[in-house]
Amino acid sequence: MLTTTRRRILGAGVAGAALLGGGGLLSWLTRGYALAVDDDPPVVLSVKELCVVRAIVEVLAPGDGELPAGLALKVHRRIDEELFAQPAAMQQDLRAALQLLEHAPPLMGFAGRLSALPVAERAVAFARLITSGPDVVVQAAASLRQLVGVFTFGDARSWQAIGYDGPWQKEPKPPPSKAAYEAAVARLVDARAGRGA
Repeated sequence: MLTTTRRRILGAGVAGAALLGGGGLLSWLTRGYALAVDDDPPVVLSVKELCVVRAIVEVLAPGDGELPAGLALKVHRRIDEELFAQPAAMQQDLRAALQLLEHAPPLMGFAGRLSALPVAERAVAFARLITSGPDVVVQAAASLRQLVGVFTFGDARSWQAIGYDGPWQKEPKPPPSKAAYEAAVARLVDARAGRGA
């Protein structure tokens, strides 16, 4: 028969607090992510990672006058599609970079993860991460900035705004991975709608 002692009560309290604290941290790391109404499920990225990419695109490519916003161009989806065609190691590197950028702002003095910050504060946080963060954070932020730029300015809908009349090869020739990616998205959409095999 166990007797109740002050040490046992204190030990149970500490264990309970650690469990609650760990649960709170896990909740902070994983909750609050949902696809936008017009988004299909990602193929390579998780829903959380796609949400982080969306948040970064919203800050880096807000649109200006004739230049369309990156979200309107679905730059976040293009990043998922590009990753689909890349080796697993590159996919893992970018996914790790997204996790790092998402959870770094509190270490830089911001009260929340990157995607949860209001847009103006998120822009300041991203600027601070890319200019004064630790090297690994700067590299992660620079990689994402480069991807957003490539897919924003590589979209034909942006060309008029930047004075580009397009490539010499006028008929686009998408890579074979595009059809495979679209088929993978269709399977995910069907599965989500309950039409999957």
